Amino acid sequence: MLFIYQIKVGLCLIAFYLLWKLLLSRETFHRFNRVALLVVMVLALVLPWIRLSLDATVQVAKPMVVLEDLLVTPGGAAAAQQTSLSWSVMDFATLAYFIGVAMALAWFLHSHWSLHRLLKQGRRESLPGGITLHVVPGDQSPFSYFKHIVISEQDYRDNPNEILTHEQAHIGLRHSWDVLFMSVVTLFQWWNPAAWLLGRELRLVHEYEADEAVLNQGINAKQYQLLLIRKSVGDKLFSMANNFNYQSLKKRIRMMSMNKSSRWNRLRALAVVPVIALALLAFANNKSVAAVVTASVQQDRAVQSEMQSPEPVQVEAATQPVEAEAAPQADDVKTEVKAPQETDPQPKKIYRSVEQMPMFPGGEYALMKHLQANIKYPPEAAKNNIEGRVIVQFVIDETGQVGEVKIVRPVSEELDAEAVRVVKALPKFEPGRQDGEAVSVWYTLPVMFKVQGDPKPVPVTE
Repeated sequence: MLFIYQIKVGLCLIAFYLLWKLLLSRETFHRFNRVALLVVMVLALVLPWIRLSLDATVQVAKPMVVLEDLLVTPGGAAAAQQTSLSWSVMDFATLAYFIGVAMALAWFLHSHWSLHRLLKQGRRESLPGGITLHVVPGDQSPFSYFKHIVISEQDYRDNPNEILTHEQAHIGLRHSWDVLFMSVVTLFQWWNPAAWLLGRELRLVHEYEADEAVLNQGINAKQYQLLLIRKSVGDKLFSMANNFNYQSLKKRIRMMSMNKSSRWNRLRALAVVPVIALALLAFANNKSVAAVVTASVQQDRAVQSEMQSPEPVQVEAATQPVEAEAAPQADDVKTEVKAPQETDPQPKKIYRSVEQMPMFPGGEYALMKHLQANIKYPPEAAKNNIEGRVIVQFVIDETGQVGEVKIVRPVSEELDAEAVRVVKALPKFEPGRQDGEAVSVWYTLPVMFKVQGDPKPVPVTE
């Protein structure tokens, strides 16, 4: 889901911002710092999409499907319908998130519209490099936007050289593209202070670069700093533009006076590597699906002592790398498939793990919802307060059909039968694939039956 993805992006941005402030924010290699800020923003967007696969030499058993524990409660279809109609905390959080995105988008479009409206005012002049200069009346702070420079009549008359050199540096360094990218990130990360703080740091680095370009042109540093101080109050700012008057004036003046940082200090950027590794491991654990997965794994370790995996396998990319149930051996399985014909003496191979695992239509969350809506708590089991986790294994063949259903950890006859019934009625999956070819794959599914309340069972709505 987009909401879960944005949460992961937000966590990455928070970690990267803390590293930036701690290690690189006071260094004077501005071009390197600018690239570093852009790279960590891109990494934050990309890392949640990367799925790890453990090397085949790691000794693990077949992974279980990563799903929320399925709390099946008495109440039958009525309880399932109530669950599907009720709003969860996640539903409200998702709604609030998209309302915030809509408001941030409205603010973004308004700022963009105001900027283009201003560009139509005043007189225009052409500058070298295809730059258009807009000289406007009133008290307007100078700024640049792609190939446009806006400056007030008074600034153009009093200090044209310093200001135009500064804004031309912004254009030459293509800072407007950075600002546009940063605006899109903060549009979707409106709730995350780290996104806004990283954007502020990027704008500040832009100013450092432009200030450095001005001083390299031979303009007197003290005269230029006095100009910055005079222009620091009372001007309009546009979020989409590179403003000559930036809020962090004190930092800019101090940066101009600092000695150059050692080149070896750039190695501090390598501190991002362990953060990337931790992010990949955290996302591989798929904790965004459900906070109860860890508890589920701990409970199922009891099953491992009864079952063995004869060979090492590769953990599926989005699956938590834990030791779970192995697929049943050929002599253990009561097959429902017809015996092979004489023209096909070799039975079809059933894989335990493949490059692309079978996928329920709509994904794992849709599978969970389907089971919650269709499983009925057996009345006899509810009456006797029988509950527990039934673990089912079945084969998803190369056409996506479910077959060879088997209970690998039973609870009671009633609960086992209900779990088998619902699994056999599952719709077709997207089949698993190995080397690009559809194959049959073992699939493991835990179903939790739980009676809540004493003495009468009370349906649980999640």
